[in-house]
Amino acid sequence: IAQNLSSEIEYEISDPKYSLDDIIVSNSTLEDISLVISLKQDFDRVFKDMGFQETHKYSKKFIVNFYGEPGTGKTLAAHAIAKKFNKKIIIVDYSQIESKYVGDTPKNLKKLFSFAEKNDYLIFFDEADAILSRRVTNMQSATDTSVNQTRSVLLNILNDFQGDVIFATNFITNYDPAFMRRISKHVFFSLPDQEARVKIFEKYLPKKMQKYSNIPALAIELNGLSAADIEKGVLMAAFQASSAGKTIIEQSDIIQQMQLILKNKQDNTNKADSFTSNKIVSKDYVEKQIGV
Repeated sequence: IAQNLSSEIEYEISDPKYSLDDIIVSNSTLEDISLVISLKQDFDRVFKDMGFQETHKYSKKFIVNFYGEPGTGKTLAAHAIAKKFNKKIIIVDYSQIESKYVGDTPKNLKKLFSFAEKNDYLIFFDEADAILSRRVTNMQSATDTSVNQTRSVLLNILNDFQGDVIFATNFITNYDPAFMRRISKHVFFSLPDQEARVKIFEKYLPKKMQKYSNIPALAIELNGLSAADIEKGVLMAAFQASSAGKTIIEQSDIIQQMQLILKNKQDNTNKADSFTSNKIVSKDYVEKQIGV
């Protein structure tokens, strides 16, 4: 459903598409997702029964950030959390908010957060580094001033916001430290480990095809793949087999497609000037920014 919040902006509002059962991630990421759920589920127990409303009166927020490489399940997890708490989800692309007219972008942000809070919807910002990026320190134009104004307005919104928001990014190093400190919980989505890769192959390789492959061996050999890589790779292996006149997918078909995906990813990494995979998913960076 597209919902028009102003004369110019439409946001995608939908029922969540995934549940917690759909999440296949490493155990450490799954533990962090469970903690995110606890932020809402155990609110009364922690703040009222355990007395933390006296010592952490400004920590009663559900502002969460998911970070890690593309295709590791950040969007899926946002949907699953919304479903867990029976909320609709507003999927936000920052380009929808950003206005060519100076001063309109902060107004659009205020409308969005007000609408979500009023209707008890969860806001999901994908590629959130576009809006949470560092403020301009050497302002030289009206655009720089507008960017800083937008960042300041958003900081104030997050201070007062009583609803639910999840940010997601592949590039957490872009975040302004002021936003890092206002986020209740950061969850690192790593590439799936061997155990998770087995489950992902079992999910995306049809059962009738699984008898022709050794999935545990695939999970061992094909390190460095995301869930999205595996989903795409097994499908491309099927088309490759079909084009060769086969009606089954063999182990070699899958390996060939996965190796192509890994090569594409490596080539892309080698061309990156400012960001390496380590910078994109550095837990040390996050802990330094939030003072852990």
